[in-house]
Amino acid sequence: MVKVTYNYESLDKHGVTEQEADEVYATGKDFDLEPSSSGNDRIMVVGWTAAGRLLEVGIEYMPHGHDHIFHTSDATKPYCELFEKEK
Repeated sequence: MVKVTYNYESLDKHGVTEQEADEVYATGKDFDLEPSSSGNDRIMVVGWTAAGRLLEVGIEYMPHGHDHIFHTSDATKPYCELFEKEK
């Protein structure tokens, strides 16, 4: 099982729970992002929570095998459009 860490400032700012972020990460559609300033690969995952909320969740693949959720929010218009195209 992969260890996941969270940016709690982003979770709190957008009212997203760890559980919601985990749901989207596990079941959503992923879109490539530019690598982080540290050179780590990153993706944005967009998907529905069990409660029916469409979220975008940014993941950075950290060294030593753990994933960091660096961004969470309700899905913005560009990601809503990409998500709809991928259906």
